[in-house]
Amino acid sequence: MTGALEYFRLLPSSSSIPSQSSRHPVLTLSPSSVYINRHFSLVLLIFTILAGRTPRFMDVFNPKILDACIRDVAYCLSDNQKADLLLYAMTSLKYARHKVVIENAIQACLSIHALSPSIVAKARILRARLRLDAGSFIGAQEDLHAALQAEPDNPEATALLHQRSVAVEKLLAPTGHRISNEVWREIALFLPRRDLKTLLSVPHPLSRVASQLLFRKVDLHFGEGEGGQPFDEGEGGEWEKERDRDQRTADILTRVITDPSFASVVRTLRIFATVNSHNSFQTGILSNALPKMINLRRVHISSSADGVLPVLKILQSCSPKLNGLSLHVPDGLFELSTLTLNHIANFAYHGGGSGNGGAQNPHAFLAQHRSTLRTLSLENPAWVFPVDALSLRNLTHIHFLGQFPLNSQAIGTILNHGRQLESLSLTCLLDCAPSSQFRVAQGELPFLRHFAFSVQAMNRRLTDRDLFPSIAEFLRGRVDLRTLSLLVPAEPIQKAVGFDASVWGVLPSLTGLKGLGITYPRDLAPGLAAWLIPRNVVSLTLNGLVAGMRDLRLGVPPGLRFVGLDTSGMGTGEVAGIVEQGFPMVRVVRVASTYWTVHRKKKSGRKGEDGGFELERWPVRRGRYHVSEWLEWFGCEDALGVEDIYGI
Repeated sequence: MTGALEYFRLLPSSSSIPSQSSRHPVLTLSPSSVYINRHFSLVLLIFTILAGRTPRFMDVFNPKILDACIRDVAYCLSDNQKADLLLYAMTSLKYARHKVVIENAIQACLSIHALSPSIVAKARILRARLRLDAGSFIGAQEDLHAALQAEPDNPEATALLHQRSVAVEKLLAPTGHRISNEVWREIALFLPRRDLKTLLSVPHPLSRVASQLLFRKVDLHFGEGEGGQPFDEGEGGEWEKERDRDQRTADILTRVITDPSFASVVRTLRIFATVNSHNSFQTGILSNALPKMINLRRVHISSSADGVLPVLKILQSCSPKLNGLSLHVPDGLFELSTLTLNHIANFAYHGGGSGNGGAQNPHAFLAQHRSTLRTLSLENPAWVFPVDALSLRNLTHIHFLGQFPLNSQAIGTILNHGRQLESLSLTCLLDCAPSSQFRVAQGELPFLRHFAFSVQAMNRRLTDRDLFPSIAEFLRGRVDLRTLSLLVPAEPIQKAVGFDASVWGVLPSLTGLKGLGITYPRDLAPGLAAWLIPRNVVSLTLNGLVAGMRDLRLGVPPGLRFVGLDTSGMGTGEVAGIVEQGFPMVRVVRVASTYWTVHRKKKSGRKGEDGGFELERWPVRRGRYHVSEWLEWFGCEDALGVEDIYGI
């Protein structure tokens, strides 16, 4: 009452009060009447204000009197009445602007032990409504349940809770326009692996689809990196990287063994092991894991001969439907004739050592599976192309590195009988003159899309100056050809096989070309060479070019994204000069076996001028094991050429 009494003491005395006939009459009370009728005066004041008629003295005296009067009135009310009045007042506040005030007030009401159930329900419902409007659905649902506990028959809480349940059911229920997981899967099949990895963190059905597609292909690494290089590219010492790599391999194998649903997803398995790795451990754990991969279709093994054979025996028994097998055995060869894979369609065997004429060449294995083979990749300098062991009319892809001996007609046989071939890659150690075989095969291989021909070595007494001119005529006008590689690294061999500037003259007729790898002859002017390259080329690999970059720049195709140079010993500074002088538009550069990413910088300014670029060198592991994935990410998949089309 102190605030009200203080106000009434401020009223003027009777001597200073205007008469009743004055223009503005005012309320006058004596001090004794104030104490006697104090409650009536306060209530009268509040009702006067609520009625919209502000007393005259409010314009003259303390404006805080209303707060004081409300406080004095609330002093006379019970706890239930105070809470009811407070809840009514809060309906005029905006929850977004006064969230703290409202939450504190409602919590204060709910803290009263003697509060009636109806007021408790009213407070809970009020907060639930405000939370629903603000989007806090979980908190609102808790308040509605608490309101029903306090007053089970409350119709408002029941209605709000039912409305919330219906809304949730509608959100969770499948709608007619929802895209099925099968459709998302078909869409995701066209995405590169790096995009699929990004989708893993997206709260969408695509995340699960991306996970399944990513683990269709699994890599397992055993032992140290090749050449002493660690596999992992993260920061830290070699020991930490090797430990992380071992842990990753162990986690994958454990998941395969313990989770049949995960194991059934795997379609492609790549195993990389070194000579120093423990073969017994690998064989033991793989003997438990491979039978779990019931849908395994393609396997690549890079290991020593002693490590490959046990794995092949396991695959023969537990994966009879295997249709793709790739073997990389750098330290020798082994017998394959005892291996039987009735559904093998894609076979690759890259081996070291000598197998010429011996039992270790793959001819017997190829003859056993000639009816099912569709793609073939063989690499060994001592091997001869196995014409008699193959059904050439069934093959669609051939990649061969090896010998073509004296009087060999293997190339002519391939051109005449390989009608279904889409990809042909031959890296030759020549001891014959196959130019006439190309001359008589004009118009053959109508479905050819990828062609590569390279002469790495040649008999010194052999000369076939019509070889590359005949190849140029064989290729002329093939507008459907997508990638082309013509390489003759040694200059003496270039003269012996007729590789000169005239061979470049066939390039303008190949209008559909996307990837080009070619040797640069000495008699070709750089300014002319760039204009001979088809305008659609996005990936270019040059062999033998060491100067004249500035002359190339004007004629280089504007859409070029990848450039490769077969010149070793270049540092980052020299590579930056090559990009700046000759290929400022590319995104990836390869020099020998090292890759760089070109990052563009924007200069701050109105016109957004080019601010230069930075080169990021690829880690060794990325360039060795994941090059196809990263080139696809940068739009340079055509740089892989024919050698990677059927690779596993």
